[in-house]
Amino acid sequence: MLDEYSFLIPEESNGVIIQNVKELRGVETKLREVFNKYEFNETLIPLFEYVELYKRVYTNFDEEKIYKYIGQDGKVIALRWDFTIPLARHYFSQHTEEIGRYSYFGKVYRQEKSYKGRNNESYQAGIELINNPGINGDMECLNMLQEILPKLELKNLKVELGSAKFFNRICELTGNKQKLIETLNKKSISQMEDFVKENNDLNDNLKLLLLKLPRLSGSLKVIDELLENIDDEIIKDSLIELKNIYDKLKNKENVIFDLSMCPSMEYYTSLMFKVYSPYSPEAIVSGGRYDSLYKNFKKDVSAIGMGFYLNNILKAIEKEGEIND
Repeated sequence: MLDEYSFLIPEESNGVIIQNVKELRGVETKLREVFNKYEFNETLIPLFEYVELYKRVYTNFDEEKIYKYIGQDGKVIALRWDFTIPLARHYFSQHTEEIGRYSYFGKVYRQEKSYKGRNNESYQAGIELINNPGINGDMECLNMLQEILPKLELKNLKVELGSAKFFNRICELTGNKQKLIETLNKKSISQMEDFVKENNDLNDNLKLLLLKLPRLSGSLKVIDELLENIDDEIIKDSLIELKNIYDKLKNKENVIFDLSMCPSMEYYTSLMFKVYSPYSPEAIVSGGRYDSLYKNFKKDVSAIGMGFYLNNILKAIEKEGEIND
């Protein structure tokens, strides 16, 4: 006898069923074409990982965000939470100093708060570029991105550039990282005003910067104006890095700066970027440079990566198609 559970799926999987698999495979094919052109080797990553792998890398890793169980050896095992950390371990295991170029396709599993509307099970594709430091690696990654985006056939995409170096320096100067993240994620001017009042001992230039920060986005003019009024050398360096990257882009159309961008991963060190479609509330692509991550594996190499959120891409394609019909 059938009951209600015969037709239901767990809340954790809600919205993950992809009906138009043909569309998904088409997007995957377009991504693979570019990944292969740039000689990225597709790598299959295990679905199960020891929780200790993630705790080794993240300063305050929240185990409540992962799906876990006790393995036969008595150790805690997690369903794959991301691709970057396992690929870092893989590169380390190769005992090489060569540039590593890896691509991947698969699902990640994260326990999200239900009211945020995010899926706990999501399908991703992406690349990790290892040991190609500085602007050379940044441009290889961004050139790939700009070659892929037109192939997705989505209109009005916006590429936003940010800086983890800029963000981390602001946190260092204010001494309240968590509060700053909460404020910037909400883009709340009133909350930032309260934050400045609570930290009245900050210097006047920093206060002015903080008050502008929630809405500090736009064209190259945003960077140039800040450079004229900022005296902190680390902040200046971060802005000059962003400007140099922008200057080298082959296509500057629909590229803006967002200096209120917070790192989606705590290990980001400098360039960060996100791609948005007007038909998706969440980014369809995100990435960034992380030059300190490999120290956890006793290697001092740089890396940059980006992930394509295929669930979000498919939803954007579907909604844009509905509007244009």
